Parts: sequence; structure tokens; C-alpha cells
Amino acid sequence: MRRVTIFFYNLLFIPILLILLPCYLVRIRKRGGYGNKALQRFGIFDRITTARIGQQRIWIHAVSVGEVGIALKFASKFHHRNPESRFLISTTTSTGLAILERSASDWLEPVANPIDFPFITSRLIRHLRPSAFLMVEADLWPNRIAACKSLGIPVALLNARLSSRSEKRFRMAQSFTAPFFNQLDLITLTDPADEARWISLGVKPALLHLTGNIKHDSSDCPADSRGGDFILDSIFLAASTHQGEEQEIATAWLTIKKEFPNLRLVITPRHVERREEIRSTLKKLEIPCRLRSEGGDLSEDPLLLDTTGELSSWYPRSTIVFVGKSLTCSVNRGGQNMIEPLQAGAPVLIGAHTGNFEPLATQLCEAGAAIRVNDQQDIIDSVRSLLGNAEKRTTMIAASSTILAPHQGATVKNCELVEKLLLRLQSSAFSL
Repeated sequence: MRRVTIFFYNLLFIPILLILLPCYLVRIRKRGGYGNKALQRFGIFDRITTARIGQQRIWIHAVSVGEVGIALKFASKFHHRNPESRFLISTTTSTGLAILERSASDWLEPVANPIDFPFITSRLIRHLRPSAFLMVEADLWPNRIAACKSLGIPVALLNARLSSRSEKRFRMAQSFTAPFFNQLDLITLTDPADEARWISLGVKPALLHLTGNIKHDSSDCPADSRGGDFILDSIFLAASTHQGEEQEIATAWLTIKKEFPNLRLVITPRHVERREEIRSTLKKLEIPCRLRSEGGDLSEDPLLLDTTGELSSWYPRSTIVFVGKSLTCSVNRGGQNMIEPLQAGAPVLIGAHTGNFEPLATQLCEAGAAIRVNDQQDIIDSVRSLLGNAEKRTTMIAASSTILAPHQGATVKNCELVEKLLLRLQSSAFSL
């Protein structure tokens, strides 16, 4: 059945690739960020890179920014526990690649994710001979998995995510998907309720291990409790915003700063190439702004953080954080990661549309660890309330720590399971 699944996958791969390729190339041109790694998309690596990668690296694939964060957290912890380990981390997006390149070292090599075409994939796996292939959350590549399995290379899905939409699709094609998942050597789960769902899809229970969510594991970044009175230059950070949200946030800020004139606004768009669009939006509101890429810093005018990889460093500095892709006015909805600002000790506001982070987002709101805002007036009321009440801000952070407690140690648990997987492989090879 696995062969049938691979056959149909490859049968559809080429026409789908040809249909999507023009849009993909336009996006590459618009967003940039690939540079000399563009050929890596087609499995072509220059000699220097090939020699540097060598063989026997642990290959992790992480589709975008969120998954890259998980991959880096796992790889760093694993390398700390096993200093001899080396990693190859691939990502699909230019933003994810930019973040990886900032973390590049002699033991961590970032690459642009090669397309999963049979000939390209099999040649690449034979040449690189990774010691393991690990996928993050939900990005599965059938040909890469098949090529690894044919060479006895262990394959695992870490921090597995099973959305209700994906579950419905898998259930409709269970006779194809169950054998596909059962060829994996390990699947780590983030939530106890997920185990029964995976088993109901025909996945072998022995493959499933509950570890908690690496993304929510804050063991290495303790929250900074924000006690004390309202500080002089407070920061309202709008993080990972999408089109439509900047205008709503900026308009609300104009009202709030009449009461709190020292409140600084920092806007961090999810896609930095939108900088001119956002600057134009603010100009229509008669709000000048400074661009971080042009050397801008905090001032009375909003700061547009249009650089890659800086957002995390701003969370600990922020008094209140709004997490984007969640307002009704946003052109894209589903929410962005609200965990990182909570871990950094910043109270969080989120919109009504957080489907990508449910049920966690609802749990946080019900526990008083985050606040839902539906529109501009909600933003104004919530920010006013938090700025004037240091105790409420501290209480929110304490509540978030309680909600996230079950996930503490998730990174170490995943490391231990992968270590056992590699040890089992070495033992099998030695016995032969």
C-alpha cells in the first residue's frame, strides 16, 4: 500500500509543481532572501557546501518560522547533550532560512529545502547519508521518507500536529495514510488527547510518545515577572501583524497615548517586505514612523521592526504584546505564536481568530493568561487596563506559567527519544 501511495503522490507531483511554480517564483522574487541557495531548491549544492555538510548529519526539516524555532530549540539541546552531533536543517521559506543562517555553525548547516522529486531526493539521501531524518509538526515528504527507509535511516515526526482538517482528510484515505505513518520510527505528541486520534487513524500505538510541546517548553527561558509601577517608556509591541491589522493597532495607539503619552509603539509585520505598504498606511493616519532597517529605534514615532530575527529580543522589553493574524480585519487569520511573549514575561492580547493555536489560545484566555480583543475599542480598553494595573500584568504571566507547566521538559524528552532511536540503530548495525 505504501508503494501505491508513493505512486499517486509522484503522479500528481509534477503537474501540481508546474501549476504552482509561477506563483512560487513570483513570491521568491518579491520576498527575496534565497541568494545563492536558490539552486538548493533543486538539490544542487556547490562543492564547498557539500564538503562542509559531509555525511551522517541529523537532518531536520522545518517548513517555516514557527517550525524553525522548534528545530533550533531541539538541535541546540541535543547538541548540548551530544557535543559530537551535527545537524542539517532545511526550511521552505526565505524568512525561516534567514533565521537559520543566523544560527549557522560548524555543527549546524542551514539549507533551502529541496523539492521532493524522486530522482532529486534519492540522489541527495544517498549522497548525504543522514544519520536520521526528523520532520517538525506536520510537513511530511513521502519520497524523502521512502529514500531514508530504503537505506535503513530512521525517520521521526517530532512535535506532531494533527489539526481537525488534517484528521478528516487522513480519515477519508485511511487505507493509504495508515501504512504511510506506520513506516515512521517515532512520532512525538504534544497533547494527551492526540494519542487516541492518531490510533483511530490506524497508527501503531508503539510509535506514539507523549512529550509535551517543544514550542511551549520554556525551561531555558524563564518568564520575567513584570511587577512594579507603570514604567516611563512603556512599549506596546504589535507582533507578526498581517495586512489590515496595522491600521487598527495604530489608530488604537493614537487614542491610548492621549492618556499614556510615554507609550511607544513597535510594529513587527509577519512579512518584512510589506514595510512600504505599512509606512503608507501610517502616513494616511498622519503618523510618521521609523524603520529599523534604516537604523530607527524607539521614539515618539512608531518603530517599524522590518528586520528578520529581532522580534524575540523585543518581547522581554515590551510592556504589552498584541499577537497578529488574529483580528477580523486581517487578510489572513489563524493566529501566530503567542507563547514566546508569554515566556518572556509580557502580557498578551490576541484576536478572535486563533485556530492555528487552539485549544491552547482558549485555555490561556479562560485562565486569565491572555486577553481576547475583537476590535479597535477592545484594544484601547485592554491596553488602558493593563498599563494602569501592574498587578494584573503580573497575574496574567503567573496564569500562563500554570497553563504551560505540562510542556516543561518537552525538548529534553524529544532528545531522549531520538537518542534511543539512534542507539537502537547502532546496536542493530553492530549485531550485523
